[in-house]
Amino acid sequence: MMLPAISRNAFLLGAFAIVCTGAIAFINVLTQPLILEQEQLALQKNINQVIQPDQYDNEIINTCFNVIDKDQLLGDDQPKEVFIATKNKQPVAALIQASTFKGYSGEIKLLVGIYSNGVIAGVRVNSHTETPGLGDKIQTNKSNWILSFAGKKYEQAKKSKWEVKKDGGSFDAFTGATITPRAVTHAVRDTLIYFQKHKTELFNTQPNCGEK
Repeated sequence: MMLPAISRNAFLLGAFAIVCTGAIAFINVLTQPLILEQEQLALQKNINQVIQPDQYDNEIINTCFNVIDKDQLLGDDQPKEVFIATKNKQPVAALIQASTFKGYSGEIKLLVGIYSNGVIAGVRVNSHTETPGLGDKIQTNKSNWILSFAGKKYEQAKKSKWEVKKDGGSFDAFTGATITPRAVTHAVRDTLIYFQKHKTELFNTQPNCGEK
């Protein structure tokens, strides 16, 4: 009597697992387009915060292309989108997506805007899973910390400046949370280095993100 009961319970558990897996997959299919739409809206919002609309006259969201950074200055060797701002067909800035896994909790995705002269236009966080109340202060709705990068540039002779103050650099950390600001500071620095190495290539690559 025990074996049939065990078999029946195992069958019910298996069937339940299959139904749940199918339901999750179905929900994922339904919600994926909405998630992508929200990500695009957030990206456009961040673009307009990094570089003001009166500084360019092209459709930045469609003036973009993917790069693969084998040196992993942009966080890893996965494709990263680069958006180019132009005015009167002249390059104004490159807006580079970068990431870091050196935060406290998971991946931090960034959008780093860099003017053609190598000066930072602005930095915004596209997404993160840092600790609420501590690491999430990298968001502009939590603090102004991320705004401190605007106007900065990277010089090899002053590399030591690109650290948090606890490590002898010039950037503040958060009270009780050094790991997150350190990770973001290093990611922004490395993105500047990437820009310096690939500036000509970035401003001469034909956009293809708008192609269907």
